[in-house]
Amino acid sequence: MTPQLYLILLVGILLVGVMAGGGWQLRCRRKLRGCAGRWNMHFSGVDRLRLGRRIVEQFPVPGAANISVRDLLYRTAENRHQYLFTVDYTVGAMRGKVGRSRVAGFSEPVCRGGGGEPARPVLTLAPDHLSGPAAYEHILQTLHFSRT
Repeated sequence: MTPQLYLILLVGILLVGVMAGGGWQLRCRRKLRGCAGRWNMHFSGVDRLRLGRRIVEQFPVPGAANISVRDLLYRTAENRHQYLFTVDYTVGAMRGKVGRSRVAGFSEPVCRGGGGEPARPVLTLAPDHLSGPAAYEHILQTLHFSRT
């Protein structure tokens, strides 16, 4: 096999992998958009609301770093901002960092000041074995978000 043919073969394999990954991500986001419509929520593929900064202090995984948010569903209901999203983070320091992704839910009060009972922000992670829309559904039920 000539070096040029070998290079063409490797580039072809790389392109097929990139296209397959992009197609999978597109299908997942399409499903999440459908879920957002059914649950009366909005969808954003990126963290437009800068949730990553707000969840760092409450993130329940010890030693998590490089926390970022994607595939965000959000709405305001019952005097609370409600968010469902995928959070990407890394863990480990001694033997290298390992990337992880989990679906999470976050709820915070609309008004952070004022009277009444103190409404604290709540962050919940979906179990490791769940992914995609099933994990979003689990968080929706766990945080008692109404579906209307």
